[in-house]
Amino acid sequence: MSEEEKVKAAREAVSYIEDGQTVGIGSGSTVNLFIRELVQSGRKITAVPSSYSTLLELAKYDLPVTTLNHVTEVPVTFDGADEVDNGLNLIKGGGGAMTREKILAYSSRKLVIMVDSSKLVKVLGERFPLPVEVIMDAIPLISKTVKQRYSASLVMRTGRGKLPPLLSDNGLILADIEFPHGISRPELLEEEIKAIPGVLENGLFTKHRNVTVVVGTKDGVRLLKGK
Repeated sequence: MSEEEKVKAAREAVSYIEDGQTVGIGSGSTVNLFIRELVQSGRKITAVPSSYSTLLELAKYDLPVTTLNHVTEVPVTFDGADEVDNGLNLIKGGGGAMTREKILAYSSRKLVIMVDSSKLVKVLGERFPLPVEVIMDAIPLISKTVKQRYSASLVMRTGRGKLPPLLSDNGLILADIEFPHGISRPELLEEEIKAIPGVLENGLFTKHRNVTVVVGTKDGVRLLKGK
């Protein structure tokens, strides 16, 4: 993971913003760099934040914010990812905000993902577990289901200095599903995991049809487009 590569990706993504535009803004360390680069660029925007942490980061710079209840459409959302495969399917949610990130992403015409080169993988789940947001009473059922269906393990999320469970912005439990052999069919798995009773959302993003991935590399920036 390279901070320099993240900065390159964030700086390139800022160039896609039109002055005065309303944009969705995701969560995470690369997004925080993006916000910094945005402020330095002098472009004026109104932001739709995906999490409380992003809302607080935007407040540091006095950037105006709104919500999905107050805009008719979001032209573009900028976010990071934990993994990106060759089909531009994503695993997101390492920071625990995948539900609101997904709502915002799927409410936007275009999704721009900013990553460093270490986030590119051949198979999703080979380096990073799949985040899920779940109801407390459903944990035994979810754990049993993923073990039987996928030989996978459900692991409760912990925070710095805290015992599990760790709660999301929505007040639900954050956990991760560890797949021993990665995820072979992410489009199908996104639907199957969400269909387990008690799962609010999971960190697979496979349904957006206008995705651009901005990859920071040691040699510059690489653009991946698809869907």
